[in-house]
Amino acid sequence: MVGMTKRERVERTMALQETDRVPLYDLLFNDGAIEHFSGEQLPALVDDAVTRNTVDRMTGMAINHFLDMTRAWDFGPLVDRDFTDEDGFVHHESVYEKTSWIKTRPFKDEAGAGEYLKKLTKRLYEQTHEVLRAPKKFGEDYKRYFIQNTSRLGDTIHLITQHGTGLDDLHTSLGIEMFVYLYASDPGLVAEAWEAYTAYNIAVCHAIADLSLSPLVLTYGDIAYKNHLIYSPKLLRKEFFPRLKRINDAWHEHGFKCLYHSDGYLMEVMDDLIATGIDGLNPIETVAGMSLKEVRAKYPQLFLAGGIDMSQLLSNGTVEEVKEVCRQAIRDVYPGFFMGSTTEADNSCKTENLVAMYDVAHENIRH
Repeated sequence: MVGMTKRERVERTMALQETDRVPLYDLLFNDGAIEHFSGEQLPALVDDAVTRNTVDRMTGMAINHFLDMTRAWDFGPLVDRDFTDEDGFVHHESVYEKTSWIKTRPFKDEAGAGEYLKKLTKRLYEQTHEVLRAPKKFGEDYKRYFIQNTSRLGDTIHLITQHGTGLDDLHTSLGIEMFVYLYASDPGLVAEAWEAYTAYNIAVCHAIADLSLSPLVLTYGDIAYKNHLIYSPKLLRKEFFPRLKRINDAWHEHGFKCLYHSDGYLMEVMDDLIATGIDGLNPIETVAGMSLKEVRAKYPQLFLAGGIDMSQLLSNGTVEEVKEVCRQAIRDVYPGFFMGSTTEADNSCKTENLVAMYDVAHENIRH
């Protein structure tokens, strides 16, 4: 089996079959690891085209060296900054954390949030109609965009896209408290926006599905935190799981596997998630109470991705501790296991610990 391509390794892992070595799946946002795996030193970060091209090229090289599969293709923000979007949300971008978050919202109360939702729902349905009017053009445009960005990753597999039901978008844009209050006072309004997100993503699925680009998609919804669900099973069963199933079903029509992502402790609703048609699970957040070994025993049909704690182990552990956890994970759940962090290899992780995870994957060569 030695000498598989990354595509072969990924497809065999999704099919729970033996591979030449354990594949690695992650999001690479760690500056030290980008330098290590690209073999170059990052330039001083300024917001210009030359720097952007350099850091994205280096990130692509590092991903190609480090990972078999990913869902990230660029370096992230180049400078810390605030910006205001078309709806009036003020966002902050962070270079160190390689992400952004909402600082202020354009509404102060439920009435304002409700007006925002109405406008958002209208826009989402308009966007859906645009996709449905010209799906071939939308798919061709997306394919060019996808290839342009993934070409710098070499032969590393990139998930074709990330599709949720809209739950994450809604609780992020509204804020979790406002989302809950608004759903309690006007569930129909929230559900309509939720449905608009779902309809849009299903339309996009049918327009862009192309197995030549990637064999799998990320379907997601962050529904849990440490040891508990964020939302009640009753709410999830009414609003979330049926929509997730429709999205998974749409992708399955085109032959794709669906890797489901949610942080947190999911065991209370794992049977519900299985019923939606998920094929794989990520990130199996061990510090939240999830166990690779337990998930494998109870749901042997799933391929698993993640399982190596990034909040404590990869950030504070020793190289030997990381190696032993990685080796144990392989003993517990290989085959059908993409080893990786829970959820991203960011700047909180020690570079040497990410290298250690890579080394363990490559010491498990199977002849």
